[in-house]
Amino acid sequence: MAQNRTYTIDQIAIAARELREAAGTEAERFTGTQVIDLLGGEIQILRERGFTDDRITRLLQGFDIELKKGQIERRSRGPGNLIRRLLWDRFHSRRQLFDELPSRS
Repeated sequence: MAQNRTYTIDQIAIAARELREAAGTEAERFTGTQVIDLLGGEIQILRERGFTDDRITRLLQGFDIELKKGQIERRSRGPGNLIRRLLWDRFHSRRQLFDELPSRS
């Protein structure tokens, strides 16, 4: 069976930038809230690995993205992130069950 090819977020970001430059348009700009929404999955993973909101905001500052700790904290309690978290937990609990199944050899 043919496997669908996948692409990294880095490949997509580079392609988006290059296509905008080819079209002669400016880079799309995002507010702090939009940045948090776009990076919500990554922020959640960092939290699960023990990163504090202070540490996460300092990491983002390294990319010249200025966010306040409170912005990240408020967004993590929003309904969208709650749904994402519930789905994430459900998916990963099933995945662990599949990982424990014996292989077909």
